Parts: sequence; structure tokens; C-alpha cells
Amino acid sequence: MSQITDSREGLQFFGRVSASVSHEIKNVFAVINEAAGLIQDFTLMAERGMPLEPERLKKAADSIKGQVQRGDGIVRNMNAMAHSTDDDLHEIDVVETLELTMALATRMADMKQVRLTVGDCEPCSMTADKFDLMRLLHSSLAAVIETMESGENLIVGVTPTPNGAKFVFSISGKGAPEVSGLEGLVRKMNAAVAKNDSNGTVELLFMQ
Repeated sequence: MSQITDSREGLQFFGRVSASVSHEIKNVFAVINEAAGLIQDFTLMAERGMPLEPERLKKAADSIKGQVQRGDGIVRNMNAMAHSTDDDLHEIDVVETLELTMALATRMADMKQVRLTVGDCEPCSMTADKFDLMRLLHSSLAAVIETMESGENLIVGVTPTPNGAKFVFSISGKGAPEVSGLEGLVRKMNAAVAKNDSNGTVELLFMQ
């Protein structure tokens, strides 16, 4: 993989995630705006002498509070991804990186009407480029989600290995998922993809 091509693909990944996050934030703003409009309507009604219903006012306020918390989580995830470019190779928490990447892929799964679940994970760390690891995990999720049908559940877990880490992808009640088109990044990260039809999983194995 040439440096120019790799840089371009890295920018494309960052752009895809940024676009997804911006859509999620817009949805948060839309709900807050709707709740704020309701509160404004209640205020006008009270000014005209109509009785104010505390329960309806509380419901609107709770909606705003919930969306602020949701928005804060979305921004924190995006901020964490942005900081993944701070260093090249360093020791990273692999489970934390998986959870972050799956959170950033939520909208992609929602659009396909499928679920993402963090499966069995054991404490694990390895020396890697966190941005590239997230890019490969996100691309793997995208490749599998593309083959899924509405209502299905993609489960991803991770365990340590003597030389790195092993991510395991499976779809509940279905055979081993397909992961393709990632050969360049897989080679760059000294990883390997193995399909295990006997237990219906695909393994993404990193070797330091």
C-alpha cells in the first residue's frame, strides 16, 4: 500500500466517520429543538391563563436533558477518534478501542436496521497505530454489515494472543460473515483474516 494511497484512504475513513457523527448531532439538535418548542408553547399557554401541566413540562425537559447526554457521548467518541492520530505506534487498550469503534459504527448499523454487540472481551493491550486499528475494525464492521439482513445481530469480541490480539466476528444464528476488500490494510498492520465455518466466525488476528 503506497503512502499516498494509504493517506487518502485514511482521510476517507475520517470523513465517513465525521459525516456520520454530524448526522447524529443534527438528530440530537432536532429533538432538542422540538422539546424547546413544546416548552415555548406551554409558556404561551400559561401567559394566556391556561393551566400549566407540570408533567408535560417535565417530560419536555427530560427529553432535552437526555439528548444533551447523548450528544455529549457522541462528541466524546469523536474526540477520542481524533486523538487516535496523535501518535503512531504506542501501547493501546484493545478492548477500549473496539468499544469506541463499534460506537462510531452505530449509525451505519441503524441504517441497515441491524444491531452491534460487544461480545466476550478479555483485558488486552498491544503496540499499534490506534488510528489504523480503528480504521481496519471500522472497515471490517462495514464489510460485514453490508451483507446482513434487517434484525440480525453482529457480535464482536477480542482476546489476547501470545503475539497480539484476536478479534472474533459472528452473526447470531448465521454462518461465518464475509470480510473482504481489506487486504492492503490487513498486510500493513501485520494481521490476518481467517474464516471459521465450523463455529460461524471470522477472526481478525494481529501479530506483533
